[in-house]
Amino acid sequence: MSYLSELAKAKEFLVKELYRRGISERYLQFGGEGPILERVPRIPTNSHSEFLANRAMGDWAEGILAEAIMCAKKELKVTHYGNSQLISAGEDGFREFYISVMEEVRKYGKRPDLLVFDLNEKIPEDISDLLIEQAEALVIKAFASIEVRSSKFEARTYMRVRKEEVASGKKPARLTPSFTVKVEDLKIVYRWIERYKIPQSYCQVFFDSVYCINFLDIFRIIASAGKGITIESPAKSQEKATIMIPITFGVSIGSFTESPKFANKERVTRLGRHDAYVVPEGGALEIDSKALLSVLRP
Repeated sequence: MSYLSELAKAKEFLVKELYRRGISERYLQFGGEGPILERVPRIPTNSHSEFLANRAMGDWAEGILAEAIMCAKKELKVTHYGNSQLISAGEDGFREFYISVMEEVRKYGKRPDLLVFDLNEKIPEDISDLLIEQAEALVIKAFASIEVRSSKFEARTYMRVRKEEVASGKKPARLTPSFTVKVEDLKIVYRWIERYKIPQSYCQVFFDSVYCINFLDIFRIIASAGKGITIESPAKSQEKATIMIPITFGVSIGSFTESPKFANKERVTRLGRHDAYVVPEGGALEIDSKALLSVLRP
């Protein structure tokens, strides 16, 4: 059975489970293009320090993971593919950019951050600036794709402290950090996989380690109503329903041998507001290539 066929099979059970948990049907309509927007959505008008810091964290995580994978498995090439345009809310042209991205996602699904190719494929290191139609001839040569998430935690430290708390009689709400999957992302990731037939994985980059889980396993775990899975609406996700899957449901694929340093950054808006934030720089990450491939190629 093909990857897409297995994903489609798991999707039927996933839809039933999420509907049972109270998720609106509009988030559970998988396959094909999304409905045409009847009106222009509300456009963000400003981006603050937290947004800029989170974006910088994501860029750092994506860069260090791509480099570490190619160092660990020299037969592979990792290419940046996710939208990387640095225009921010409130800047000239942002409205048009925001609408164009929404339309791209509606038609084609959400681009993963990284594409993984065999080394002999002649692919640039970065195709994120290409329109999705322009990139298609290159994209279809990939054998795997990765969505990169970053976290401000050290995963192993978190789990050690929680274990100590349990031993002392405490009952922490969560024993491990989680893979965080927005419910609204499920169908747009599915749409991209449906179009390109390329397996996709989520890699969560912590400050001490990296954990990874295949999107097919995410579907199966949700569909099975697995113990430990919760659905929350955290403020940092704009109150959007988010599925929390313990990272121990995935695979540890790497460890940091050197922690990143942190640098102060500042952006001055066109109206003269100063946004200051801290970003990670450097660090050294070692990837277990066998563990990685076990996730990328389920």
